[in-house]
Amino acid sequence: MLKVLSDAFVAADTGQATLLGFLDLTAAFDTVNHAILIERLRLTFGVVDSALHWMTSYLTDRTQYVRYHGEVSTTTHVYCGVPQGSVLGPALFLLYVADVIELVKECGLISHAFADDVQNYGHSVSADTGTGRPYDNLICIEQVRCWMASLHLNPTMTELIWLSSPCRTNLLSTSPIRLFGTVIQPPQSVRDL
Repeated sequence: MLKVLSDAFVAADTGQATLLGFLDLTAAFDTVNHAILIERLRLTFGVVDSALHWMTSYLTDRTQYVRYHGEVSTTTHVYCGVPQGSVLGPALFLLYVADVIELVKECGLISHAFADDVQNYGHSVSADTGTGRPYDNLICIEQVRCWMASLHLNPTMTELIWLSSPCRTNLLSTSPIRLFGTVIQPPQSVRDL
């Protein structure tokens, strides 16, 4: 959070505006595809041999059921998701989405991720609310959404906020932004988890 604010203050001091996007993933830990995760571990991170077999064993042939008031549901196989409440769950999720950080960098933007919270931002000298460097953020968010198709990026919970000097923020924040076919009105404040 301090890095994002520091970058926004430096940009504002040079007359730039920052468009910060908070991306919301719906049930992110539950939607991790096991086959894709295993391939990413192998191809991107070089996990091979015994370590890859151990991770494959850990993720595959898992089952679940629900117990409620002494009644038990039928057992079903689990083909996606990382085990929550485990030490490996958050680490596996971050390894699963690590490539998205590279995608954001390729867009020329900055990204921060913590578990299933992803923030992207960019700076612009332009006060034009329809173009300029921050709007690359919107294009990049659309690319991230496509990349994360299996993770269900939630446009109704995604927030965008302008960070800049007070006079520029007032000018920028009055214009709604269209993202994923949804109109988003940038708020005056957001919560950063």
